[in-house]
Order: sequence, then C-alpha cells, then structure tokens
Amino acid sequence: MDEKPNPVYKDERYGQSRELSYSYDKTGNYEKTVGFHGEPDRVIIQQAWDHFNERITEAKEKVLAGKVSPIAYYMEKNLVDTLSLSMLAGISIWRVKWHFRPRVFNRLKTKTLEKYASAFNITVEELKKVE
Repeated sequence: MDEKPNPVYKDERYGQSRELSYSYDKTGNYEKTVGFHGEPDRVIIQQAWDHFNERITEAKEKVLAGKVSPIAYYMEKNLVDTLSLSMLAGISIWRVKWHFRPRVFNRLKTKTLEKYASAFNITVEELKKVE
C-alpha cells in the first residue's frame, strides 16, 4: 500500500526556514504547527528589516545633526512607538513627544532619564549618547 508523502517534508522543502506557530483547532484546543518559509516570505522579511535599518540610520543622523534627541533613535532601534514608550516609561505621550527636542532633552532630570533608560533597557549614559 503506497502512502502519499507528507508535503511538508518533501525534498524540495529542505533548506527552508521552519516556523513554529500556535493556533486553536476546531474543538478550541491550543495546538502547535510547524510551517516553512519559502523564498517569497524570506524576501518580504528581509525587505522589512532593511526598511527598519534605514529608519534607524536616519534617526541616528538626525540625532548627530542635533535635530532630535536620542530618544527618537532608541525608539527606532527598539521598534517602539510613542504610545508604547509612554506606557513603558510611565510618561505621558505629549511629554514623550516634547522630549524629542534636543534642547528639552538636555535639561531633563535624572529621574526622567532613568525612566527612559529603563524602558529601553540601557543605562542613562548610553541614553545620552548615540553609538
């Protein structure tokens, strides 16, 4: 009796990236499934990371040019938006946006800088400078 091979494990699938995902089955139970990334998926993921790296580079250039504070750079580097940073640091959104200004950032108290540093999981010294 000939069994059909499982399409997931065909020879043509070897060498591709495997991905573990979680979902609910028909009865509502939690289950794990393994899928594979093909070439189109890898291209899309690479394009997304290239885009993020461009945004990080642009933010770094703006900080070095004195146009924005290091907060903007670390937000891009950690893929965090203003709302998420606001919640992580315990600082209102409008204050986070206000702290993007280099002149305002340079006058922040140590306690506020510590909140930002903690949100980014870095030290205050690292927050004050950009790599």
